[in-house]
Amino acid sequence: MTTGRVQPTGGPLRGLRVVELGQYISGPFAGKLLADMGADVVKVESPDGDPMRRWEGTGSTYSPQFGAYNRNKSGVMLDLKSPEGLESLLRLAAGADVFIENFRPGVTDRLGFGPSVLLGRNPRLVVCSITGFGSTGPYARRPAYDTVISALGGMYSQIVAQDHPRPVGPAFSDLLSGSSAAQAVLAALYARDRTGKGQHVEVSMVGALLDFLTEAVTTYLDTGHVSAPDSRPRRAQAYACVASDGKTFVIHMSVPEKFWTALLEVLERPDLAEDPRFASREGRVAHYDELDEVIKGEVRRHPREHWMRRLAEHDIPHGPLNRMSDLFDDPQLAAMDILVAADDRSGGVARVPRHSTTFHGNGRPEYRVAPRLGEDTEDVLLGHASTDRTPTAAE
Repeated sequence: MTTGRVQPTGGPLRGLRVVELGQYISGPFAGKLLADMGADVVKVESPDGDPMRRWEGTGSTYSPQFGAYNRNKSGVMLDLKSPEGLESLLRLAAGADVFIENFRPGVTDRLGFGPSVLLGRNPRLVVCSITGFGSTGPYARRPAYDTVISALGGMYSQIVAQDHPRPVGPAFSDLLSGSSAAQAVLAALYARDRTGKGQHVEVSMVGALLDFLTEAVTTYLDTGHVSAPDSRPRRAQAYACVASDGKTFVIHMSVPEKFWTALLEVLERPDLAEDPRFASREGRVAHYDELDEVIKGEVRRHPREHWMRRLAEHDIPHGPLNRMSDLFDDPQLAAMDILVAADDRSGGVARVPRHSTTFHGNGRPEYRVAPRLGEDTEDVLLGHASTDRTPTAAE
């Protein structure tokens, strides 16, 4: 039966069927990443909808935050507390390759679609559960939002001064766990290709954050050094500067000595090479604050364009410190075709940033904005659901 639902037309995951019961960010972001790569992702929501739909009262169909994490998906509305809604969900899962959810531990079992039930109906299914703190331990069943996890998991300690604690954006632990979940799903699918069997994979927001902070974690375990917001910039020899026109930019010298000697030419300060504080990389790390002050003082002499040109001429890693309002005017992003046209579901076109990876052998995927609540319910339930799978001999 042909349905009115738009099917993915490109990308390496074309033909992969995903059922996503994600709310807020982590689960939806995982589904969005798979959808951007061509997977057929069905987002299942309750009659109340994903709370992120109402994140900002813009007067439109949904908030820009919801749109960011739910493009390229089909929208299905089911009342999972009703027998009919539950059965529809189980039938969708029986015909799918992947099932993603980010409820608290135990919720899916209580509602009747836990991993054992899903895998019982479809042994080839990859069931991905995203939790805040994992499925065991004293915090496991607590509500887990990004601010809580980013604080508990150490992220804020790396970017916020301890004497001025405050939550900051973006939603680090949400996004990192969503990215980790997409990777876990792909790994489980690879394993299924070898064994013929699906499996239940679990991703915690805390665990994903520690994966991301592996340098700070390993440094502490190996040396006892507790990393702070300035630890990484010191080691990386990274500096943020304000030019005479008030425009900002960054310099990153890293380890190669050639970048330091070239910077001295750009700043017209060869005398700094003889300063015992800055004569070696170790010295520049130890005296980072003093060198930072010198560099900042020098760059105030000229506008940013002067420094951009000079730094480029001397092959020193650098770049403007762009705001969102600057970003898409940058000539490099324009050359990369970062913004692509997306079907806005009403006959028009919207602009969205394309997926970060280009797959040259699978065709260019088409983009579509996020669905309205339940927009594709009828088409999906008629054309996408299948009967329960009968395991093959390989399974």
